[in-house]
Amino acid sequence: MLSSEEFDAYFDNAKSEWFRLEGLSSYKVDVEQPRLRAYLAGEPYASHAAPSPWYEEIERRVREGIAFRKVRVLAGPLSEYERWECEWSYTATERLGQRTFIIDRSEVDTLPELPPFDWWMMDGRVVLRMHYDNQGRFLGASAIDDPEEVAAYVRLRDQALDLATPFPAYWRSHPQYWRENWLRSGS
Repeated sequence: MLSSEEFDAYFDNAKSEWFRLEGLSSYKVDVEQPRLRAYLAGEPYASHAAPSPWYEEIERRVREGIAFRKVRVLAGPLSEYERWECEWSYTATERLGQRTFIIDRSEVDTLPELPPFDWWMMDGRVVLRMHYDNQGRFLGASAIDDPEEVAAYVRLRDQALDLATPFPAYWRSHPQYWRENWLRSGS
């Protein structure tokens, strides 16, 4: 597995693109837990509680010319974590320049043969395979830099982006997941 410094260096050295494919129904990230609890409790969004260093990094790197795209694979109905992620995280990161796309498995006929793990791709030249435990805690990453393997991931990225719906359109068309609506209905 990569050390934290090695992992971070891939982000720092990227020149044109950060791409992320994300597919777990929830992640156990300590820094997210207070915001997730506040969301589920119906508390108002507090921008001061957002992960400022990450948001600043997104904004800075996009301003420098990095295209940051994420494909989030979901399967409706969404988990509590996925609803929070959409409503409080993606709406914020979209404003910063990250472009998120959604593949809802319950709404597509065919899905590319995606690997059963999350991954990042930097500049179409290296893939970082993400490793998580059963609770969604990040354990580390390993690098894939074999040109033939990376080329296969580039094809998967392109297929996923072709199939996916831009997050703003997906969110507008799924009001059943908006917090105001599920809080009101009690579900």
